Amino acid sequence: MVFDAETAARVLPTALLAAAAWALAWIATGSTNGPDWLPYAFLGALLLAVVLVSGAFRPTGRELAAVGALVALAGWEALSIMWSAVPPLARDEAFLTLFYAIALVVPLLTLRTAADRLLATTCVAAVAGVLALGSGLVLWLGSSQIDHFYSGRLSFPISYPNAEAAVFLIGFWPAVVFAAQRERSPVARMFAAGAATAIASGWLTAQSKGGILAIAISAALVFGLSPLRLRLLTPVLIAAGLTFAAYRPLTAPFRSGTVDDIERAGAAILVLAVLGAVIGLVYALVDRRLELGARQVRIVGVTALALLGASVVAAVGIFFASVYHEGWFGDEWRAFKNAPTSSEASSHLLQLGSYRYDIWRVALHETAHHPLAGIGSRGFGPAYLELRHSPDTPARAHSIELDALSELGVIGFALLVCALALPLIPVVSRTRARDPAATAAFGGAAYWLAHASVDWIWTVPACGLPFFLLLGAGGSGGDRPLLARRTGISAAVVTALLALVLFVPPWLTARLSTRGQVQWAKRLDPLSVTPYVTQAGRARTPDGAVRALEAAVRKEPRVVELRYDLGLAYVAARRWRAARAELLEARRLDPREPRINDAIERLPKRSLRSS
Repeated sequence: MVFDAETAARVLPTALLAAAAWALAWIATGSTNGPDWLPYAFLGALLLAVVLVSGAFRPTGRELAAVGALVALAGWEALSIMWSAVPPLARDEAFLTLFYAIALVVPLLTLRTAADRLLATTCVAAVAGVLALGSGLVLWLGSSQIDHFYSGRLSFPISYPNAEAAVFLIGFWPAVVFAAQRERSPVARMFAAGAATAIASGWLTAQSKGGILAIAISAALVFGLSPLRLRLLTPVLIAAGLTFAAYRPLTAPFRSGTVDDIERAGAAILVLAVLGAVIGLVYALVDRRLELGARQVRIVGVTALALLGASVVAAVGIFFASVYHEGWFGDEWRAFKNAPTSSEASSHLLQLGSYRYDIWRVALHETAHHPLAGIGSRGFGPAYLELRHSPDTPARAHSIELDALSELGVIGFALLVCALALPLIPVVSRTRARDPAATAAFGGAAYWLAHASVDWIWTVPACGLPFFLLLGAGGSGGDRPLLARRTGISAAVVTALLALVLFVPPWLTARLSTRGQVQWAKRLDPLSVTPYVTQAGRARTPDGAVRALEAAVRKEPRVVELRYDLGLAYVAARRWRAARAELLEARRLDPREPRINDAIERLPKRSLRSS
């Protein structure tokens, strides 16, 4: 296979979208509640329009159904604005789903050959590897290293450690697959092995428990389904072995939080990447010269299986020798069910405590009470505040399945299943047929789906974008004709116009609100409450702030923060009865928020007459 200019041109749109994921991670810092990613969605739509005009391959019926399911899901999310507690976020969720549809369809329309598809999946691996190396370099040389960690876990460039791990690990299997390809250049395989090692070490620095669970599940699926399993084993062992050997320096910031340990963790990522590359180069050179017969392959397979079994036994032994104590399982279950507890664990990975149990309890409660249509897209955050038993304030249910069921009901869940399953089916079939690109895509997709089942990485564009790129790249190609010229031009015009109408106004609204030009912002985005909140903050009189916040509350009456702010505005305007009524409503929406109770207790006694 030769990566000629024609191949590179076909892969270019996918590479540009992969680069957009890099930019979203580095510049937008994984923002999910703001408009930072909307310009990238607009540019992605323009890129799709260019592809349609310049000559796109005709998609198959299954591919059209998959993209149609994503578009239908976006439409259902947009329709849920009518019953969602947060209409602007429901609208943004629909736009995000459309962005993912673009990421899925672009490789389907452009990639044709095996070379195209493998190069496209390698672009995702390259982005993940560069992000990991860049993070390590910043930690080693940066000036604000402590700000890049949250509770001892790497949170740079994305401010959420679990999403940080996801944006790394989505590229692990594509890097491993390329490093295992015997016919590729040893230098290219060297870089792939280095990228896989950097990705693994970056994940360990972020210490995502969802990441380790998902990578283990994806490994079981890849090694169970792919005939390339023996080829993949060596690059996996290189990356995993080096990362495990550096466990202490990579997790040291969790234990100490000192700048010195953070710098050492960054240096460790860089050193491990170099070591992984060097060992990968040696492996590639030996691999090209070593021919194994059928008998030798069987011996290697049995040896690998024995080593795997020995590793599992050793891991279990280390666990019981170093971690386990009497009552450990009961302690960890109580921590998982009730609340995180402090411990002397050497890393976050050895602590099961979280608020997932309570979050999932509320999600299942909302699913049971709103089974058909859900509570509306992005409505979980306000619903959880009203029903929570913990101090946590999650925006989503930390599970792609529970998010869909609780917010969009069985209708939205069915659309999501179709949108994910339809493009995944050909990827699985090609994986079983020894297709390297499909294996890379399947490994990355299996990892992402497992991680998304226990976290809210769908909502972070830098995590979701490469997932849909891999799905599209893994299932694309084959003998297919080009789209008719007239059809392509018409579709391109519609795509560009829709992108202009949908993606640009919310982004401009946020920009104008920041600059205080709230009247134009209100006209451009009637759903947004941001102009009204900005207007209240800039109001010269308490009454001016009250009027602006009253308008915001009329738009989002179930958002506790707006109710609370309006109650304080009433206090500033000395409208005690209205303040008490508003704060009591805020407390009903969030009974566990101490700020609300404090504000109510500070009200003058005469406001009690209104109760």
